[in-house]
Amino acid sequence: MRTDKRTDTAPERTSAAAPTAPGRLPLAGHAPWLHRDALRFVGELRRHGPVAKIYIGPRPVHVLNSGELVRELLTVRARSFDKGAMFDALRVPLGDGLITAAGDRHLRHRRMMQPAFHHDRIARYARVMAERAQARSAAWEPGTTRDLMPDIHRLTLDILLGTLFAHPQDPGLRPAVKDWLTVKYHSMRLALSPLHAWAEHVPLLRGWRPPDPGPLRRLVAVQRRIVETYRADGRDRGDLLSMLLLADGPDGALTDAEVTDELITLFLAGTGTVSAALAWALHEISRRPGVQRRLHDELDTVLAGRPPGFEHLPALLHTRRILTETLRLHPPSWLLMRRAVQPVRLGGVRFAPGDEVFFSPYALHRDPHLYEDPERFDPERWPRDGAVRTPRHTYLPFGAGSRLCIGEDFAWTELTLALAALTAHRRITPADDAPVRPLVGTVLRPDRLLLTGHPRNPS
Repeated sequence: MRTDKRTDTAPERTSAAAPTAPGRLPLAGHAPWLHRDALRFVGELRRHGPVAKIYIGPRPVHVLNSGELVRELLTVRARSFDKGAMFDALRVPLGDGLITAAGDRHLRHRRMMQPAFHHDRIARYARVMAERAQARSAAWEPGTTRDLMPDIHRLTLDILLGTLFAHPQDPGLRPAVKDWLTVKYHSMRLALSPLHAWAEHVPLLRGWRPPDPGPLRRLVAVQRRIVETYRADGRDRGDLLSMLLLADGPDGALTDAEVTDELITLFLAGTGTVSAALAWALHEISRRPGVQRRLHDELDTVLAGRPPGFEHLPALLHTRRILTETLRLHPPSWLLMRRAVQPVRLGGVRFAPGDEVFFSPYALHRDPHLYEDPERFDPERWPRDGAVRTPRHTYLPFGAGSRLCIGEDFAWTELTLALAALTAHRRITPADDAPVRPLVGTVLRPDRLLLTGHPRNPS
């Protein structure tokens, strides 16, 4: 990991227009390049300077390509920005929880939800995580080959339902979640559509179709039935929903509608993001025997044949480094955005209220000015002494500033326990030489994960 920094912010005394990236097409702008190869496109924007302008249809967007400018955006100038236009589109399939909420609503909900993610609560959730991960690992028979993507999706959904609801009795819950997930996965492409941008100017644009709100309505209806049951019972069941219902603040408790919006937020963060990160970790490990041997040595020493548990987490340092490097190379949230709410200047460029700003953790994590040999998967680039310390604002798998993911510790716990459970008693190898292709949607995930699990006896 590099420690040098670029001082590529322009002088604050003057304002200059950001250069427009080449390739802008009539009507569509740069959207076709985003749809054709989004990861390459955002990675190459740094060649045009610390701030570059692109167009989504008619909508101009400034893209920040500097870690220092991203730091300024998320901290020093944070009050000058709020969520961007893409989240206006995402609100239909995702509701109005922490991910899409803005301003005072976001701050209030974040403060009220924080106790649900305290250390002692995560220790309770970890029991569910470990149990479900062990069960999923046991279903992978020795010597067999599987596409693990469906298994990983089922595992993260099982963990999410088990930690959100201690006793999910409603038979409509799981089908409603799966129905909603099919719509959610396409939300990012919808939000980057030039048709969506043009629809702001031409509301009756032919061919434009808003996202189907039906799956969200059905999921909300199921959740509200569960919330009514919990409220009638009134006790703390030790799960996340209980904490949401017990949360209180100066403006009172969360309403049923607000609780269901936050449950949607947790469904989004607890399924796609964790699934993608776990899949990429297994993908990278399977192709690197040396990394896998070090992982097995650590698991053999720390676990000594026992199932992984919350008490083992502090000693699983190499496991954590593998996950840290995975999230650097494959951050699930590959593109994030903000909208200026007041006049502000960044990198010598003046932003007016309503101006859109993008930044890409994927591109930032692969910037050779920030990380040496950035395309190489190397867990050893992270410190060995104690917990992994990551650089602020140049490592953003969970965001930063006031928008830092509230469930970050929850996710680290789940990922570590799941990775340990799936690898402790088997050696994994790719089943073929076919490349794994990243699917660029709301999260960045592999299109397939065909692995063979070879039995091993821990020493």
